[in-house]
Amino acid sequence: MTLNLTGQLIKLRPLQSSDLEAIQLAYTDLDLQLITDGDSPPLTDVQVQAFWEEIIANPGANLRYFAIETTGENAPFVGACSLQQIDLRNRHAELSVWMVSSEQRGQGYGTEAVRLLLGYAFDVLRLDKVYLGVYDFNEGGLRVYERVGFHYEGRLQNMLHYEGRYWDEWPMRMLRNEWKRSTQAPAEGLRFYHPSDLDAAIGLLLQERSLSDKETARAILRRWWRQIDRVVYSYQVDGQLVGLATVTTDGDSPQVLDVVVREIYDTAFVTALREL
Repeated sequence: MTLNLTGQLIKLRPLQSSDLEAIQLAYTDLDLQLITDGDSPPLTDVQVQAFWEEIIANPGANLRYFAIETTGENAPFVGACSLQQIDLRNRHAELSVWMVSSEQRGQGYGTEAVRLLLGYAFDVLRLDKVYLGVYDFNEGGLRVYERVGFHYEGRLQNMLHYEGRYWDEWPMRMLRNEWKRSTQAPAEGLRFYHPSDLDAAIGLLLQERSLSDKETARAILRRWWRQIDRVVYSYQVDGQLVGLATVTTDGDSPQVLDVVVREIYDTAFVTALREL
């Protein structure tokens, strides 16, 4: 049976030798190398070709690498994604994704590729956890993983020296139960934050906190997500997000911390939170 990993914008397929020219071109982007490999030594064209020829010919049991190409006729190669360090005994793997050039970034290709790859990881390989690490300066990557629903697991300080300063790395993860929850429609009432809440959550913060712009609202959400001892809850009524709250996960009695809610739903939201 042929494996079909196709979305609305892109599809994933096995890497092939005809992709090598585009891969060689991608390696001329030093920012891309920093995002994917950290501060690793630069490679010659011969080394790049040899490395990727080996992956194409003999990827090994602990690696799945896919080309990303757009859907439709004459679809171009726009990037690649992979599951690496696959541990079938302990059921986890590391995810990576990259685009060949800046023109392919910000088009939604990476987000859809990550979703397709997660489906492969959890439904085909039957993994229980997918993880990755993102440097602070990789804002595009952070937004992709947040939008898909990855959870922060901590902070590794001063992991990369770049442009005269140190940058932190943020470990992130997706568990099987979190992925399954994210692929279902968000439920009514009080529930865990759902990835599809993002735009509505930004709108709620803009309105209830009288914020000046969307980036300020996004920064608040990111601060909440990065507090790994807390869980973000949403409150939905008639398909509309009307409340957000952060709740501590330490101890036997959860403690409600940040609350943002439309005024007319304040009493119902607070009552639901007290029942946690």
